[in-house]
Amino acid sequence: MSENDPRNAISWRSDVPPLPPPRTRFNARKRHGLYDRVVDVIGQQIVTGELPVGSIIYAEQVCEQLDISRSVVREGIRTLSSMGLVESRPQRGTRVQPRDQWDLLNPHVVQWRGEGSEYLQQMYELLELRLGIEHAAAHFAALRMSDGDREAVVAAGYAMQRAYENRDPHTFFMADADLHRLMLEGTGNAVIGQFADTVSTALHIRGSNASRSYSTAQSLDALSAGRHVELAEALARRDPDAAQKAVNDIMFATLTEVQNLLEARNSTAANTNSSAHHG
Repeated sequence: MSENDPRNAISWRSDVPPLPPPRTRFNARKRHGLYDRVVDVIGQQIVTGELPVGSIIYAEQVCEQLDISRSVVREGIRTLSSMGLVESRPQRGTRVQPRDQWDLLNPHVVQWRGEGSEYLQQMYELLELRLGIEHAAAHFAALRMSDGDREAVVAAGYAMQRAYENRDPHTFFMADADLHRLMLEGTGNAVIGQFADTVSTALHIRGSNASRSYSTAQSLDALSAGRHVELAEALARRDPDAAQKAVNDIMFATLTEVQNLLEARNSTAANTNSSAHHG
């Protein structure tokens, strides 16, 4: 059996518990109380289209729906407004904004889109962005990472390899998120470092949801695990050229995988619509 044979891919194990929340700044701030419930419920309804663009959100209805006070609802609405999901104006109420107004890199928005039908499209968009950012990050991290982070990034790379061997996608993606976070934060660039929250959230979705894992896809095979080990070792030995090559290999392989999945899904949808039309 060849290394890239589909049978060499990880299969989803039902006996492994879900991943804990990703290690991100936005999760560290979450209080998991009534305020967070407002943000999560209304945010998901907006992103999934249950609350369409232009809809008016009435505080009284949210209070009744969630059995919470107006002050908590107002605080939640302010947070959603900061993400560009809603806009509040005097005498006009709070309206749902179109997607081009959303903060699409906000980890909350990434998580909500990742839980809906736009998962693949979002992943492709983020991969194109990651290609540019992580190419630069690999260079700077190789030069600037602390000794402790170099040890940690190698540990994450080999954790991915062991997870592949154990057919454990949960741990595979948790280690994947750790590796990329260490690299992005290891650049010493605060702006690049913040992007780690977005990447960690996207990878967490893949590792915590069987329907998002693509257990027969290339990204979960021995080649992917090997590429990540190459990246980790290049970072550890302070080799920016090798680190950039490794991260490019990772990004382009995953882009090809997701593009193929998108094309297959679109083709299936087109055939279904055609059959319905002629039926």
